[in-house]
Amino acid sequence: MIEFKNVYKTYPNGFTALKNVNLQIEQGEFVAIIGLSGAGKSTILRCINRMHDATEGQVLVDDVDVSTLRGAALRKFRRKVGMIFQSFNLVSRSTAIKNVLTADVPDMNFFQVLFGLFSKDQKMRALQSLDKVGILDKAYTRCDQLSGGQQQRVALARTLNQNPSIILADEPVASLDPITAKQVMEDFVRINKEYKISILLNIHHVDLALKYCDRVIGIRSGEIVFDGPANTITQEQIDEVYNGTKAPTMGDGE
Repeated sequence: MIEFKNVYKTYPNGFTALKNVNLQIEQGEFVAIIGLSGAGKSTILRCINRMHDATEGQVLVDDVDVSTLRGAALRKFRRKVGMIFQSFNLVSRSTAIKNVLTADVPDMNFFQVLFGLFSKDQKMRALQSLDKVGILDKAYTRCDQLSGGQQQRVALARTLNQNPSIILADEPVASLDPITAKQVMEDFVRINKEYKISILLNIHHVDLALKYCDRVIGIRSGEIVFDGPANTITQEQIDEVYNGTKAPTMGDGE
């Protein structure tokens, strides 16, 4: 379980990104966070995996205060928390399988990494991860020769190769066309249901959040405006989050 208790986050420039955030996310939930740019969506994700530290309050994962983790304990924790980015964060000149294998690098010694000495078992697991997202046939294709949707699937396979219990996704479909975005969201749904992995994603498009996610959280100016099952969210609640600004759908430009 992920739990935020009275969390505030103020950056060095004085900007307060989160204001008294209280959340509970149970294991196996598929949750979307929606809101305007700068509302605090990405900060929530980054407080979970300790890319950022909360200024006040507590962030707990399975009853462990993540702020107390150091060194090997923090590295072990981060292995269980996969992260997916809008920009894919792949080595474009490397093949899909080599990108997926990078998930094993933190557990390897210097010479194994230097010479790319991956074991047969590691390679088999990487292939299985690619198969889980439906692009096993692209295993030995360079990532710069793949479509945007295929590259995001490679990034998802790399995360699955960590064997995570939580996946955090920061605008994972924002740079994709509408058809591909829906396919990637379907991948998230299937992985969530089949492997019981908790998925928490920020998403720019409200219609996708409502269609594919179990639960939707609306945030505005660092504060939670609403939090509930996707099928109960009203247009009035969405309007409150966007405060008079039209909520983006897949028909809108970025």
